[in-house]
Amino acid sequence: MAKFQTPRKADSIAVALESQIIEGLRAPGVRLDERSLAEEFGVSRTPVREAIRNLASMGLIEDLGRRGIVVAKPTAATVLDAFLVVAELEGIAARLAAQRIQPMQLQEARDANDRCATAQTVSAFNEANMSLHNAIIAGSQNRLLQDQLRIARPMTFPYRHHLTQAPGYMARSVEEHAIVIDAIAAGQTTAAQAAMTSHVNLLGEEIVGFLRTFETSLWHKRV
Repeated sequence: MAKFQTPRKADSIAVALESQIIEGLRAPGVRLDERSLAEEFGVSRTPVREAIRNLASMGLIEDLGRRGIVVAKPTAATVLDAFLVVAELEGIAARLAAQRIQPMQLQEARDANDRCATAQTVSAFNEANMSLHNAIIAGSQNRLLQDQLRIARPMTFPYRHHLTQAPGYMARSVEEHAIVIDAIAAGQTTAAQAAMTSHVNLLGEEIVGFLRTFETSLWHKRV
């Protein structure tokens, strides 16, 4: 019986830590201590280690050996590479969705964009935005593609959520979502792919611009 409890605990801890990292509650570079996490979640260190391995495989944390375990702090180039990969994969998902999406999934995407348009907080927008992208990815009806995105997307999440706070971003994103959804609804495969790829790529470029500005600011402060 006991051997079936650890994976469930590890999964719960991984989900909780993933959410905290994505929402910026545990910032890039912050150290994660196994003992403290075990106390925080009321478990032994074994499920904490398993959760850490899961998050490391997703690129959200890094094991630096003797220097400890930290929330991943990738370079601007690494973040851009991640967005480029995700943009291509989500573009393919949108193209397939234009051929395969079910009416309920299409409505989920529309409803999610409506929630994006009326969101009053960053967290509300981010939740709706995630639902929209998930509906389109599910609408591709391609399990292999979904599995690849499940691996590739997490590294981009903390930065997607940060950019939401930029002036005008949410309104522009709603417009871009609408273009993607309309193309999918019309069965326009090429247009759907191009619109989604552009949407995610542009997001990545804006994030990289922010990261470079931030890194330059830190450098000047050190000098």
